[in-house]
Amino acid sequence: MNSAELPQSHAADEYEADLEKSNNGPVRAAVRWAAGLVDGFFGGDGSEVVGASVVVHRLDNKAEVLRLDAGTIEEAESLVAMVRSDLEELSHEEFLDRWGGRDSAEPVA
Repeated sequence: MNSAELPQSHAADEYEADLEKSNNGPVRAAVRWAAGLVDGFFGGDGSEVVGASVVVHRLDNKAEVLRLDAGTIEEAESLVAMVRSDLEELSHEEFLDRWGGRDSAEPVA
């Protein structure tokens, strides 16, 4: 059987992407809180208060491979959609190269 007949594996076979609360520290949290307060004062929804991160984990052991901090929930939702699309389309190596992830475990066979 030649390599053209082998099914192509995708990063989604090994990784999953989720949104998590950002853990940027107290200074950035205070800045986000202030921005959300100002936004709410001017009629916004205050979504800047909650910082979010896109986190990619291995499926087999839940090890963190990549963490991308986003400013707002809307930015994080857009970013997680891009990451999930790349997980479905790219190979393991291509995904890590594109997003700068680090996976110390061997790929799942």
